[in-house]
Amino acid sequence: MNITGFLKQINIDTLESTLKWNFIDRFFSSFQRSKLKNKDFSIIGNNCFVGGMYHKFGLAYTTPTIWTYIFPEEYIRFLGNLDWYLKQPLKFKKETNHLMAHRFCERMNRNYPIGVLGEDVEVHFMHYYTEEEALEKWNRRIKRLNFNNLFIVFSDGVEFKEELLERYEKLPYKHKIFFSSKPYGHCKSTVFVKDYANATHVYDSTHNRKYEKYLDLVKWLNGEDNFLKTKN
Repeated sequence: MNITGFLKQINIDTLESTLKWNFIDRFFSSFQRSKLKNKDFSIIGNNCFVGGMYHKFGLAYTTPTIWTYIFPEEYIRFLGNLDWYLKQPLKFKKETNHLMAHRFCERMNRNYPIGVLGEDVEVHFMHYYTEEEALEKWNRRIKRLNFNNLFIVFSDGVEFKEELLERYEKLPYKHKIFFSSKPYGHCKSTVFVKDYANATHVYDSTHNRKYEKYLDLVKWLNGEDNFLKTKN
């Protein structure tokens, strides 16, 4: 794609995001919201995509991982012992071993709070400015978490490796999906987002929710089996 085409696509994505987030969700979401029968759930995720899901249905945030980023390998470790990690006090650190986190800070021209659970899982609060704010939101939302009705989201973001998907597939969660820019058809949880087939990973789906072309979010959250719109 040349630079003109790239800039055009950015403008289209920005317009789509603005329409969904500020217009469709606000004024034309009543039908979709009425179809959602299961409303007392919690979505655990490793990036900001989950925020878009809650916004679509106008629901309170019932998950502490909202608006955070957890690097893939640490996220799988986190999910592997979720109850234990969520009982650990959230501490903070100034430095991280993840090079991409430093690049995020450079791009945003500011540092953000970096939380730590159990000494080996970093929670990057990229949308927050102070440790106090991050801690208050984390503790408040963890009290709302419904362990009996969990939905798990994972995506092929920065530092993703295919072997992590194999480990993810083995985790004993009834409701879990994996947003992918590649067609991992052998993995049942995969939602292949073809819009990003030429990209390194699925990105910027917080506001524009491009995955909705391939995933019926209402059916998934209602616990129905046929939530994929197309075969991967």
